[in-house]
Amino acid sequence: MAKYRIGWMPGDGVGVDVMEAARIVLDKLGFDADYVHGDIGWEFWQTEANPLPGRTIEMLNDVDAALFGAITSMPKEEAEAALIPELKGTGKVYRSPIVRLRQEFDLKTNLRPCKAYAGNPLNYRDDLDLVVFRQNTEGLYMGVEYHPLPQEIRDAFIKSHPAQMRRIGEAANEDIAVSCRIFTRKGCQDIIRDGFEYARKFGYKSVTIVEKPNVIRETSGLMIREARKIAKDYTGIELWETNIDAMCMWLIKNPQDYGVLVASNMFGDI
Repeated sequence: MAKYRIGWMPGDGVGVDVMEAARIVLDKLGFDADYVHGDIGWEFWQTEANPLPGRTIEMLNDVDAALFGAITSMPKEEAEAALIPELKGTGKVYRSPIVRLRQEFDLKTNLRPCKAYAGNPLNYRDDLDLVVFRQNTEGLYMGVEYHPLPQEIRDAFIKSHPAQMRRIGEAANEDIAVSCRIFTRKGCQDIIRDGFEYARKFGYKSVTIVEKPNVIRETSGLMIREARKIAKDYTGIELWETNIDAMCMWLIKNPQDYGVLVASNMFGDI
């Protein structure tokens, strides 16, 4: 009996090729595992109106870990048009299986290393060693969206933000779309502490919070305030604060200056 049971989800397109290559490497390394196939991706959206079928969730609850390739994703109208005839017009709405996986299994920390290995002729620089910690379950990708805007939500906005709502004037609810950026204090604390713990364990000298508190004051502000509190527990590790637009510039100009970067969902994606 193999030591591990691994969910195996190639998905769509290049995902199949990537997973085949991964299997070659795992087999070469002698990784002792049974691989359990999981249905995921565009084919199952088209035929079942569910790109992440319940049977796949059940499988994932019964394995030790999972490896996932890639999926196809399209905007709302194109996704609806791709359904088989008997599913069209049934009110089914495409939702990213990646987002669902993250939320279903509370995969709150998305860790993305970027390291240059000496001797690689394709290196942009030889001294790159940074890691991005992306909050994976909250923020703008949480999935709380409205279109058209419900009147009760509009009324609440008018009451709480009258000046801002006056800017949209008499626009009909059908002409307004809203996506909510939701942070929790715990969500901020967890991703920040994960970043600092990683920095301490692997000897990084700084943790950079990548946000936009000068404009997105409440959500980015919460992240920054929690970072300043938590940083006090990690002597010897500097806390840096950088706006997302500036960060994109500095990662091109001076990427070697950075160690651990911590960001909310969308900014970490960028």
